[in-house]
Amino acid sequence: MRLTFRSKPHHPRLAAALLAGAAALGGIAWASRAPAPTDAELAQLQILAGPGRQDAALARLTNLAEGGTAEARRMLGLALLSRGDHDGTGLQWLRRAAQEGDADAAFQLGKLYSVGGAGVSADAARAFGWFSAAGKTGHPGAAYYLGIAWRDGYGVKTDRAEAARWLRRAADAGIAAAQFLLANAYREGDGIPHNDAEALRLYAAAAEQDHPEACQTLAMAYLNGELGLERDEEEGRHYLMEAAHALKHPALRP
Repeated sequence: MRLTFRSKPHHPRLAAALLAGAAALGGIAWASRAPAPTDAELAQLQILAGPGRQDAALARLTNLAEGGTAEARRMLGLALLSRGDHDGTGLQWLRRAAQEGDADAAFQLGKLYSVGGAGVSADAARAFGWFSAAGKTGHPGAAYYLGIAWRDGYGVKTDRAEAARWLRRAADAGIAAAQFLLANAYREGDGIPHNDAEALRLYAAAAEQDHPEACQTLAMAYLNGELGLERDEEEGRHYLMEAAHALKHPALRP
């Protein structure tokens, strides 16, 4: 006797559920194959999640931080700090990223502890520690702040030669504020041999980046015949105009 099986009638709700499940599984598989976000995409998410206060962007950034890289964790920490970081979560993410070797995270912690804010009290010693961690990796912004710390004794005993060494690193990386401070050191022989020619070169490099004090210093040097220059009123007036312009559009500090 031959057995026959009758097909069950099609159930529209069951079919819809099966299709939805398949789509969900397909979405999970696609997400697992999705490329990691670029640096620019992470930076955009940080802006949207932080200053932009977009919760969807914050959720996306949180997911990336929980399963991603130290950079994503740094971006989440900064986003939360910009939103107020009332429970200290942002600081925790930033510390975690720094402890994982993210130099920018260590640099940001150094800046945070140098001035205080977001529930953190100013602590020069901690700031110096974080700047040192970032500076050892070659971070130019950290080198600039380490130069200031060694020069003025913030969190460390004053050492003008060490200050000049760190300022040199930052200046070589093109940081205008460091170029100006190192130029001052060369002009005054402060922790480094006196050298007017090198001071002049560094002032000019900083002035090219619209550093107001550098432009003003060059103006006075030309007007008064300083730094080994001949008096030149035309050049002096030129740099005075450059200084006025730079005051409206100054070079950014790291």
